[in-house]
Amino acid sequence: MKYLKYILPVFILVLILFLILKCPDPEQSAAPEKEILSFETTICVATDIHYIAPELTDGGKYFTELIENADGKSMQYCEEITDAFVDEIIKRNPEVLILSGDLTFNGARASHEGLSQKLKSIEEAGTIVLVIPGNHDLYSRGAACFEGDGYTMVDNVSAEDFSQIYRDFGYDEALARDDSSLSYITELDSGVRVLMVDVNTKEAPGELKDETLTWIKNQLLDAKKSGKQVLAVSHQNLIPHNPMFTDGFVIGQYEKLCELYEKYGVRCNLSGHMHIQNIAESESGLKDIATSSLMVAPCQYGVIEFRGDKASYHTEKLDFEHSKDAEKFFKDTSTMMLKRSIAEPDEELSNFFAEVNSAYFSGRKDTIKWNEKACEAITQKAPFVGLYLQTVYDDGFRDDTRCEF
Repeated sequence: MKYLKYILPVFILVLILFLILKCPDPEQSAAPEKEILSFETTICVATDIHYIAPELTDGGKYFTELIENADGKSMQYCEEITDAFVDEIIKRNPEVLILSGDLTFNGARASHEGLSQKLKSIEEAGTIVLVIPGNHDLYSRGAACFEGDGYTMVDNVSAEDFSQIYRDFGYDEALARDDSSLSYITELDSGVRVLMVDVNTKEAPGELKDETLTWIKNQLLDAKKSGKQVLAVSHQNLIPHNPMFTDGFVIGQYEKLCELYEKYGVRCNLSGHMHIQNIAESESGLKDIATSSLMVAPCQYGVIEFRGDKASYHTEKLDFEHSKDAEKFFKDTSTMMLKRSIAEPDEELSNFFAEVNSAYFSGRKDTIKWNEKACEAITQKAPFVGLYLQTVYDDGFRDDTRCEF
């Protein structure tokens, strides 16, 4: 017993070390013994609808010149495209339709209210609708009604207005909502949780707030405890897709958000904003799938299918009366863009640029027939346009309309 006073402290120290090493980190212990990966569901996603209520434009000279000198959105067919899309979703009948921001053309209240009425018919047919705002949707200083040769300003919406107008499309059914933004998380009947992340606040547009980042971490931890898969959604991009589309396109603090998603096993992120159909991937393999604008030819939306532990994404082109006209309009707009940099470009240069631009925006770079001579000629006359063409070339000639994740 004379050694007891030496042995006992050593025994207690070993016991304490054993308990410390045996006790896992609280976040790690939250994971179930076996992750729940197997479920079946179909999810549709569309973005950058840019809907404008019919009463806000007479299709006059001012509005026509506005869209012809813009970025190729087929706003002249807005009502037709939106109605065809609603009919298509009702026919397809997915479990959920996700709309990832820029729901309206210029943030006018009438457009928000008009679109919400169209979305009601989708939910009445049995498909859940989930929405978040984009940079065009809140506190818009450009909310206007277009008539003849001019325009008049109209009412826009605040964040509170937005959550009320779209309360039936995610906000009232949410498992949890963020106090610092219009972010929320919801759980589908199939078991997957959809995390809708908003960074379009009045105080910090485009930036992920620290408070929202903390809220997201808590939601991911809870999903992990519950053994639930998470599908994330944002308007701005989670990962840079193109070196010319970074500032104003990628979420501020995206590195921290991406790190969180990778840590907690988020399946992928769905975004938009660029109007370009493109898939980017982090070094760890997390995908950010940017669906192209519904208003830009070929006017497509995404379809996500979970089958067991497999998940896939592909696009579907919307079929409507003026679909060919929309494709021609985008190519004509591309030619006009080139003419702003090159006075009277010849037919070869115009056709090359229009074809490359159309293929890039539609996600079908694999269809590009590269003309090095035309590219060099454009670069010499318009270096900035040449730089853009180089980024398309460097991105690789692949099909970005489908993937597995």
